[in-house]
Amino acid sequence: MQKPLSEMAKYIKKLIPVDIPETYSLKPLLKSVSTEKNIRKGVFAFRDFLYQLLDRLIDDGDLYHKPLKDGHSIEVRNYPFLNNVNNILINIGYQSILSKNGDSMLIENWQSLSVINEREHQLQKKITVQKIVECLKFLTSCGMCFEGIDLDAQKPDMSKDKLLKITYPDNTIMLTGMKVMAIAYKKLQTRTTGDEDILLRCDYKVLKNEDIKIIDLLTDFIYPLPVKVQKFVLKLHQHCLDAGFTCKALIGVRTRFSYSYKSNVIWEFASSPLFDYCIFIKPKNTDKYSDVIGKFPIFLQQKIAKWYGCEKKRFGETCEQGCHGFKFSLDNSIFEISKEIEIWLDNEVSFSRKNK
Repeated sequence: MQKPLSEMAKYIKKLIPVDIPETYSLKPLLKSVSTEKNIRKGVFAFRDFLYQLLDRLIDDGDLYHKPLKDGHSIEVRNYPFLNNVNNILINIGYQSILSKNGDSMLIENWQSLSVINEREHQLQKKITVQKIVECLKFLTSCGMCFEGIDLDAQKPDMSKDKLLKITYPDNTIMLTGMKVMAIAYKKLQTRTTGDEDILLRCDYKVLKNEDIKIIDLLTDFIYPLPVKVQKFVLKLHQHCLDAGFTCKALIGVRTRFSYSYKSNVIWEFASSPLFDYCIFIKPKNTDKYSDVIGKFPIFLQQKIAKWYGCEKKRFGETCEQGCHGFKFSLDNSIFEISKEIEIWLDNEVSFSRKNK
């Protein structure tokens, strides 16, 4: 079963960066929007607006959620209302004209609000007028104001020449933040920085005029975890780099830090709305060091003996992406096997070297 919209909103809220630096250099493309100081303040304000928006979905998600008929989903695009809100925010930010003092935005073409902003899964259909009105009403409940449309009318006038003025009286600088995040979605994101969820996560790092370091991405990723677990993650990350692993990151609602030796992914730090934060281990050589595994705790030996794969096909269980490897939750339970995981990965890479 698909998780409720309120649970998805709760999960996304954890992904929004808490520690946004007060100063960082911005990519030249953004400097035409406003001053660097205003842009950074705007990103802070937009982050706070997203907290408010997601809190409303956490409280009232049942009013907007239409579950999928079959299976679960871990993509924003499979939550129609949330996806529509996300796309409308992108369209407003990107298509609008920001006033000189930054206190309002103007949309000159209503049809631009209906665009579905998806790259790899481009859809032909657009957001309907009815759905646009529904989303604008919701955004009004989050503090945004829309002049130029009667949202309570039976058939709101959305003709091409109809102008729409957008304001956010609670903190006008938020509009600047929304605009730069929409530009970032359209012009600056890469595969590493995620896809359709870059704006919902307020991923300010995409705005920075510098290379994004893996350690900074990882530090942001683990922020919601207990401090002791954060230290474990950072320690294991460095240990594996020293052992010869390489690390690549894919950031988004589904996040993966993949650790490879040569061309083989051996394990990952990962998170998704389905299984939250965890470690996946996908070994290749366990038969070569069975004596080592024999010293592990019994429950871990039994898990390894059962092996991994598709839960639905092998065990008739709900899919939790077991095909990605052995899954271990990133919570305090990880300390029951933290030493064993390090030993396990050391042996895996050691025998990978011998096989080359």
